[in-house]
Amino acid sequence: MTALSSRKTRLVFTTDTIVRRRELVVEPEPLVCVIRPKGTRQRYAISWETIYVHAAEIAARKLREERKKARLARKRAA
Repeated sequence: MTALSSRKTRLVFTTDTIVRRRELVVEPEPLVCVIRPKGTRQRYAISWETIYVHAAEIAARKLREERKKARLARKRAA
C-alpha cells in the first residue's frame, strides 16, 4: 500500500452513489479528502480524522441499537 504523501500521480475516483442527481468525485489528499459533485466546481474538504470519528460514531450507534433490539426481544420472549 502506498501512502498518499508519496504518490507521484493524482488519485481521483468517482462513486456509484448519486447525490442530488450527480455522482461524487473523490480526491484523496494527504491531509484531507476533497469531495465534489461530478460536473461542478463546488468542492468540500473533510479531514481524515473527521471521517474516522463519524464512522466510529455510526458503528457505535448501530451496535447500541442492535443490543437494544436483542434486549427487547428477550423481554418479549420471557
